[in-house]
Amino acid sequence: MIKQFNIAEDTITTQITVTNGYFDGGVGTLAGSNFSTSSLSATQKSYYYNLQYNSKDHLSVTYGHILGSGSAVENATTEGTTQAIYKQFFNFTEPSAENLRDGAGWSMVDGTNGANNVTQEGVYIIAAERLQMKDRLNPGTWTINLSGSIGSGSAAVGHFAASNLSLTDDSKTEQPTSAPFGPRYHIVEGSAGAVTTAYTTKTYGFFYPDAGLMVLSANALSHSIGGDENYITSGSGVGLIDGNGLAQDLTVTDSTDNANKLRVAISRGSGITLRSEEQQYVYDYFCRAKASEFNLSQNPTFWSGSTYEIRHNDMVTNPQTFISEVGLLDANGDVMAIGRLSSPINKNFSSEAIVKVRLTY
Repeated sequence: MIKQFNIAEDTITTQITVTNGYFDGGVGTLAGSNFSTSSLSATQKSYYYNLQYNSKDHLSVTYGHILGSGSAVENATTEGTTQAIYKQFFNFTEPSAENLRDGAGWSMVDGTNGANNVTQEGVYIIAAERLQMKDRLNPGTWTINLSGSIGSGSAAVGHFAASNLSLTDDSKTEQPTSAPFGPRYHIVEGSAGAVTTAYTTKTYGFFYPDAGLMVLSANALSHSIGGDENYITSGSGVGLIDGNGLAQDLTVTDSTDNANKLRVAISRGSGITLRSEEQQYVYDYFCRAKASEFNLSQNPTFWSGSTYEIRHNDMVTNPQTFISEVGLLDANGDVMAIGRLSSPINKNFSSEAIVKVRLTY
């Protein structure tokens, strides 16, 4: 038996935000040592590294430079890989593409020139895996812990001291800036949205939650955990001793590998806390069976003879039915959803029933 919905009275639509741990299995926090590096070709490593957990890609790290420094090749006829990376991500996230033409890319207060904005010629980038982040990364809840070294001289003679840095965004205290791919927040020193140093004093980068991107200032990171700019060259295990850091290596050679510096700083860090976010729409349909409705059945066993008389005499004046399933049909009569009740509901002319059906998208 079919009944038309009164949309105004019988339906309610609610939008909710659902968050979950970003990593495989809903895990929200992982130690840096839990990440492994996927097998990539030498050409791929010129652009990025994939960080895996449970043999699944979760994060990608890369390095970009507005002039192409830090590439294997950069000359008048060949654009360096780091320059291509810088341009790609800047054009994707920022509205002023003409800045690149004028030699001005990302600009922020990185602490190298007081409270003034400084153009970031070099940036480290962390990109989230779309499958893991759902609609976007959850702002104000994440923390990335990086570990490296500060000091001078040679790692071999122990002139470096360990240094740790915790980064988060300032979405709990600051309004976002509009960007082509949703809002943009500052990346600052702090943890889980609690800011230690305001962006007006030192900004470590920009966070684009809808794009799942973190663009980090190489200048700011170099001053916090510089290490030796020539310390890390290549290989998955290189740098896992004192001396690693995020000072930029701007030489143009095959061995230059700034992206690997970020990978190592994450691996040596105490961990990453990250949550995914998803907007869901909840539709509640109230299926109402009033006293005069649904008291007869279309089941052939309910009727007798060619005239379709009620089979059982004691139900002629007081028919009894049992509602066991509820289905939702579209305007064409096609079934969109169907569900079985945990126990049938007895229905007659002396009773009414309401079954709430909830669909979540």
